[in-house]
Amino acid sequence: MSKLNRSSRSILYYKCPTCLKGDLYPHKVLSFKGWFKMNDHCPVCGQKFMLEPGFYWGAMYVSYGVCSALIFALFALFYFVFNLDETLSFFIAISFLFFLYPIIFRSARAIWLNVFI
Repeated sequence: MSKLNRSSRSILYYKCPTCLKGDLYPHKVLSFKGWFKMNDHCPVCGQKFMLEPGFYWGAMYVSYGVCSALIFALFALFYFVFNLDETLSFFIAISFLFFLYPIIFRSARAIWLNVFI
């Protein structure tokens, strides 16, 4: 399996980048508990997920980029396609982001981890 294929599977399914079997998070996103709790090690292979103190600060930049792209795309969709008011389009886009943030947060951490492992 190619490196790109392994990384994309790890990011999409929130799996360990080393073995692709262990979960990055102990709870599922839709369980509404422990959205931001992450395993310290892979439960299958033992790979450390916290490589150094402050490791996931870089994931904030990934999250910022994803959120910026999403808010721009959603605003454009509602403003230009559905011809809604600017303010209403902005608030609808922000509302979507509010509900998608747990997924964006987890995905940004998974992307950041896959860059370094």
